[in-house]
Amino acid sequence: MVEALAKERRVETIVADMTRRPLDAALKDLCQIVYLHLLTMDEEKLRDLYDTGDIRFYLIRVIHLQLHGNRTPYYNQVRRFQRLTNPIEGDFSDE
Repeated sequence: MVEALAKERRVETIVADMTRRPLDAALKDLCQIVYLHLLTMDEEKLRDLYDTGDIRFYLIRVIHLQLHGNRTPYYNQVRRFQRLTNPIEGDFSDE
């Protein structure tokens, strides 16, 4: 089921719709975190969500919690890291 969701790019579509912007590196990381969550959850529960069509609502809830929570894997691994770092800018090539 996770493979089918990945082929359909369901998580990526929902993330892009919720954030109203193209997927950058941070949002792609969010998608991977959500897919990892799906891979580690109870297979029977996942099948039930998929078969009943409730998987979309479940994904929306998981993504919402990841985006807005401050104790989530997305916050700890991506947002917090971004907040604590500065991008490197400039031309570092030998002239």
